[in-house]
Amino acid sequence: MKKFYTLTPVSLALILIMIMAGCGKKMTSATSNAVNLKYGFSGDESYSYLQESQIIQTIVFGGQEVSTTIKTDMGFTASSKGVTDGSLGLDITIDTLGLTVNSMAGNITEDIDDLKGKSFYMTMNTKGEDQNLDEAEKLTYTIAGMSTSNLKAGFIMIFPELPGENIQPGFTWEDTDTINIDTDTETLEMITLSKNTVESIEEVSGYECYKISYQVSGTRDGSSQNPQGMIITNSDISGTGYYYFAFKEGILVSDHSDIKSDGTVVIPTGESIPMYMTMAVDMKVF
Repeated sequence: MKKFYTLTPVSLALILIMIMAGCGKKMTSATSNAVNLKYGFSGDESYSYLQESQIIQTIVFGGQEVSTTIKTDMGFTASSKGVTDGSLGLDITIDTLGLTVNSMAGNITEDIDDLKGKSFYMTMNTKGEDQNLDEAEKLTYTIAGMSTSNLKAGFIMIFPELPGENIQPGFTWEDTDTINIDTDTETLEMITLSKNTVESIEEVSGYECYKISYQVSGTRDGSSQNPQGMIITNSDISGTGYYYFAFKEGILVSDHSDIKSDGTVVIPTGESIPMYMTMAVDMKVF
């Protein structure tokens, strides 16, 4: 992929992480003695996370497949400010933020130093819904000198939404959601359906956790403005994953997902080119 075809969809791709949010839940029944999952971030004073992803984007251009590999990492620390009227407050501090791009057009490594040490305050209810990320939206950065994004785009799906009912192993539910992202250079709409299953209770990293698996499907439509013109992407997405939730502390311990995307990209010349993508994402507390 030419450089300007490759880099502008990068921030769109970064948002396709943690597709587990939802509303309109459809659930199986659960017994009264099961656990009701809630975010609390109790116990330790703060929790540090590292989220890493590897994205392989491939286009079919001139009858040939051209691939680009994008690796991202984001480290942050979350500190609870308590629950008031059902709303959990969190102070988020960015520890690391960077990406590398390897393509036929060359290799790029970016360490976004401007955001290191920056903090913002966010709120959500104890189920991970009704997020307020206004402060995160004000923290912006530039990718490869062309695309702009902000931390709201990175955190809007960082914590999975939890089921409203009590759960136990074997419990299932479905989430549907629509996500809209709008920055200075990009717009994105994602419509997703996830099917979730409580698999087991396990000890992970010293925490007693529920393991929850999920399957996701949906669509992603976006546009990106760069110096060469407008790029438009349309794709179908699918994937699987699982996460561990520590129910005593009320924290996400780890999350792993494998996502696929199959669609087209319309480049500034007006040509429509097949594009598909695979993504592996890991996030864990340490």
